[in-house]
Amino acid sequence: MTADHTTPYAIYGFFRSFRGSLPDEQDFEDFVATLTITPLHAVIENVVPFFRRSTDPDLLTKFQVMIRQCEQNSAFESTFMRVCDALDMLQRVEKALRFDKRLMDEYLRAMQFDNASASHQQVWNGLQRFLNEDCDPNTKRRMERVFAEQKASDELGLNDDVLAVAHSLIGDDALYIEILETLQLNNRQNLPWDTVVDKIQRISSEKKPQVWPMLSRFLNDVHSGRDVSSLYWEEYLDDDIVNDEEYEPENDFSVIEQKFSEINLDADNVTVADSSVSQEQSREVIGAV
Repeated sequence: MTADHTTPYAIYGFFRSFRGSLPDEQDFEDFVATLTITPLHAVIENVVPFFRRSTDPDLLTKFQVMIRQCEQNSAFESTFMRVCDALDMLQRVEKALRFDKRLMDEYLRAMQFDNASASHQQVWNGLQRFLNEDCDPNTKRRMERVFAEQKASDELGLNDDVLAVAHSLIGDDALYIEILETLQLNNRQNLPWDTVVDKIQRISSEKKPQVWPMLSRFLNDVHSGRDVSSLYWEEYLDDDIVNDEEYEPENDFSVIEQKFSEINLDADNVTVADSSVSQEQSREVIGAV
């Protein structure tokens, strides 16, 4: 195995290819679960059934070579498993980076997936360099959204459907990120839910007052435990915002986001949020390394 095949990006590339070669997502999730609980010497035998369902027969050979490398090199084994443990997050990052191979490789290097002894500060510094030197402003904002959503998912248990509806209703990345961070105060500082909602109302009223009636209904449903599905986001829409247009559940969220992006606010009511990623925002990502 050449050095190129031992990089974090090469490892991630294998997992991405294998995921795409399987008939359904559950197969891949079961494969990863099996991989993480099985001793190295028994891994290949236990996961062969998954490769039989793969549309790419060459991937089994690549996997066998990687596992042998893990057995011979503990540092590579550590890198391999760290990438494996972070797959869901890395998939979100790759999407935020618009599947740019160079940027994804640079991100993995910045996060030092191949250096188990890297300190939190070293990883933090690497992440900041990546965001500020390698990413344009739009890419950086998409990355900030990934970090904020990951923390909201981990701390509040918000699933992808809930986050997708929230993002579509708010229609502004900076405001969306700020609201997600405010929601986490319910757990992080043990603030009462009503206090957190009051804070969100003040924030939205200052920056985008049109969204509050819809956001209020949405937050009530989330807090009450109602099942929020991205298929039925239209029930939160305010008639004044959509001008009585009918939206079908299968419509893309970008339709709503475009509607909100066309709303002009008075300059006095607009507050520009700091676009830099705070250490608190990035802690979840760094913790995965």
